[in-house]
Amino acid sequence: MAKSPFFARIKGDVLRIVASVPAGRVVSFADVGAHLDVAPRHVAYILAMLDPVEAATLPWHRAVAAGGTLGVPKAGADGTPQRALLAAEGAAFDPDGRITDFVARCIAVADLPHGVARQVRPADAPVATRRARQPVAKEARGRR
Repeated sequence: MAKSPFFARIKGDVLRIVASVPAGRVVSFADVGAHLDVAPRHVAYILAMLDPVEAATLPWHRAVAAGGTLGVPKAGADGTPQRALLAAEGAAFDPDGRITDFVARCIAVADLPHGVARQVRPADAPVATRRARQPVAKEARGRR
């Protein structure tokens, strides 16, 4: 993801929203993404790429995938895993690693005091394009 003015705005909004999630509660990447009109994976990417100061001061661990799954194991600036941070706030997990009371713990982004207005992607925002894979000639396949 390019570091554009759009990215900077979205990152700032994600950080403000996540900072407003109270202890013991969680938000989903999908709900944050819907509020900001971005894909949930962009929210997850922003939180995965926090610098050490941001990771130490932001409750990043309170943002999870839809359904309460944690996905790829993550750890905070001090090395504490996301699961342990959530467990310290009272979350319990099933054998598959999902938060057992996710529905009760999940808070809607619209109900948080973050001050970030619901977004609609600007008309001049860059459009993500997918590069088409070029077919590889039979002769070239053997040289890889």
